[in-house]
Amino acid sequence: MTARPLVGLALGGGVMRGMAHIGVLKVFNKAGIPIDMVAGTSAGSIVAALYASGHSPERIEKIALELRSCDIFDYGTIYLNLLLIAGDVLARVLHLPYSIPSPMGLMRGHRLEALINKYIGQNRLFGQTEIPLGITAVDVRDGTLVVFLESNFIDHETKSLMVEYLYGKDVGTPVKFHTIVPLEDVFLKGIPVALAVRASSAVPGIFEPVRLGDRILVDGGVRENVPVYVLRRMGADFVIAVDVGYSGHRVVDISNIFKLLANSFEIVISEGINLKLEHCADVVIRPLIKADPWDIKRTRYFIGQGELAATKVLDEIKQKLYN
Repeated sequence: MTARPLVGLALGGGVMRGMAHIGVLKVFNKAGIPIDMVAGTSAGSIVAALYASGHSPERIEKIALELRSCDIFDYGTIYLNLLLIAGDVLARVLHLPYSIPSPMGLMRGHRLEALINKYIGQNRLFGQTEIPLGITAVDVRDGTLVVFLESNFIDHETKSLMVEYLYGKDVGTPVKFHTIVPLEDVFLKGIPVALAVRASSAVPGIFEPVRLGDRILVDGGVRENVPVYVLRRMGADFVIAVDVGYSGHRVVDISNIFKLLANSFEIVISEGINLKLEHCADVVIRPLIKADPWDIKRTRYFIGQGELAATKVLDEIKQKLYN
């Protein structure tokens, strides 16, 4: 009997639209579609981390439905950071002396990191997940794609840079101690999953970057918003991609800086996403979502749209996977 292909599921970024990933997982679970490994970016990294850590789709749905915006967003720091940024801008325009460091985002992302730790276990590492997990971020200094995963899934014959980190008593202060094969992309091991999720979700301008050693990490969507390529590097034979980013539809309600930044960001990266999915994914799922991507109150709608989109491609997946 021929062994079936290893199936990888790539979950893309899209702010609250990422809740649609839960609906996809629910459909796959009921239909018996196997998921051998999962990779996520930004919002997709949150769902991927929970699923890889052993939470069922139904459990993840319960977590999502109980979620409040204050569980994710550091509202307490927004006002202070806005004042510091405004002061820095004003000082530069008027050429005034200003010695206070300007923050690199409106929020730090600590609440999101704490939320992930709460549900998967404090400082859980990638090698401790139930199935292989990959998460992407980008080093904003030079555009390097940074992939967090367990080193056992790295193909050292391909071009890559493998960096290992050790965490001491002061978790959050990584010390680089070993480097292998200095080439293209960077693969990091020894990093807590929750910290990787925070880095992958650090939308430029909204969340402050995550600093690891000399690296300055931002949202993985800058380079790999739907991480199909990462799954190929992890050994997946059959890749299913879920794209919940910019769909090409006109957005009517752009009424604040968060929506402006997020929509602009998604438009810029959308063309590259489509090209990568066309070449790297076996099946692409694009939930049709007509709602404000920041609306946390539309969780049920987002999940439902994910279920509808996944149901439509079930026959295609089964045919390609088993035939």
